[in-house]
Amino acid sequence: MKVKAPRQTVCNVPVDDPKEPLCGGKLKRITELDSDARKSAGPGKDVFRCQKCKTLYVDESPYAVSKGK
Repeated sequence: MKVKAPRQTVCNVPVDDPKEPLCGGKLKRITELDSDARKSAGPGKDVFRCQKCKTLYVDESPYAVSKGK
């Protein structure tokens, strides 16, 4: 699980393609997570998944709205 930068909308995982060095998949907020992933994300944090490589991102931005769950 990686930390999502403020206003980040695409995945920045490096790939082995010299033409496109980063994955570039769009990040979508997900709501259904298993309990282990929810614990590692932290309470009330938004979790995002890349649509291409399925990497998980957690929103640690101080501007993110806390849900308090």
